[in-house]
Amino acid sequence: MKAELRPTKIRPDQRARRLPASGNTALAASALIQTALGIEFILSGLNKFADPRYVQNFNQFVSSNPGTQTGILSGLVKGLVLPNVAFFATVLQFTELALGIVLLLGALEVGRRRFSGRFGREHGYEAPVAMVSGLAGLAVAGLSLSIAVLMGERLPTIMPGRAFTTAIPVELLLVPLGIAVAWMEAGRFLVLYRHRPASLLPSARPQVIPVNEGHRAG
Repeated sequence: MKAELRPTKIRPDQRARRLPASGNTALAASALIQTALGIEFILSGLNKFADPRYVQNFNQFVSSNPGTQTGILSGLVKGLVLPNVAFFATVLQFTELALGIVLLLGALEVGRRRFSGRFGREHGYEAPVAMVSGLAGLAVAGLSLSIAVLMGERLPTIMPGRAFTTAIPVELLLVPLGIAVAWMEAGRFLVLYRHRPASLLPSARPQVIPVNEGHRAG
């Protein structure tokens, strides 16, 4: 029985319908956390820009906290930050705003990839975006930890005085969230870097499907 080889074309949209095999639910949940962190830091930065007495308030905040007098950051704060308080106040403004924007854009990109079709297909810029978002997550964790140390925050414990507020201080709570975002984005970067879009696409050559001659005749 003879067989005829018939070329079958691949529809262009079939290439874009692949969902990433990286766990949609876990990544969607991580993107939600990253979105919250991004909004938090964007608003925090904008609040500083909106405060007409921001530099004076920053100086008072740094000077009055217990970590300025004693602790691992006291020498750095006294010798570097307070003598240049206007400079560091400005740096903090732009840093928080920039970190928030990067985290939010990274979260939107993670969310976009949860969709199928052309909207959710992979692009070459995703690996650099994931890397920058991961670094932003580490920066958020480091900045939040520094503020917590400056404020003299202690490790969470049973405290009757915190019965109607967060058991874990917000600054300390942001530290593991920032690390989690950095961890997730680092994993995405490694996967995206090793599997570039060109390697994920099927061959452009038409598939050859044998067709039974008897079936064709019938």
